[in-house]
Amino acid sequence: MSNDDGAPIPMTAFGFEALKAELTELRARRPALVEEVAAARSQGDLSENFAYHDARQHLGMLDGRVQTIEATLARVQVIEEGGTKGVARIGSTVVVRDEFGESTYQIVGPSEGNMARGLMSTASPLGSALLDHEAGDTVTFQTPGGKRQATLVSVT
Repeated sequence: MSNDDGAPIPMTAFGFEALKAELTELRARRPALVEEVAAARSQGDLSENFAYHDARQHLGMLDGRVQTIEATLARVQVIEEGGTKGVARIGSTVVVRDEFGESTYQIVGPSEGNMARGLMSTASPLGSALLDHEAGDTVTFQTPGGKRQATLVSVT
């Protein structure tokens, strides 16, 4: 997700809580990684010390993820689910029919998308196209493979 303009980031309440929980878990893991770096550093020559470089890399990745989550949480706008009934919005569960058959998704904010878990981001071509549509509407959206169409079967 690349939204560096300072604008609010829409997110479901569930996604907001999950992100806060991840941040708590990462902060709890950090002291052990710092200790791992210190222990590896004490093993001698750092230029050939794989354990040290590996531990530093893991700590750096953890710190980067913490910074990303903190920046996201500072801009989150929790979207209340249950707006206009029957209209696709963040938090809606939709059934969509396309050339591959019917699929069910929950529409979520741009940083929450995970198609394998049935979470369709509003930043995705189909997710964006479905917003503000009702059951029975057919939407056209652009994909890397060209234009596609899908019909919104139901919205709950």
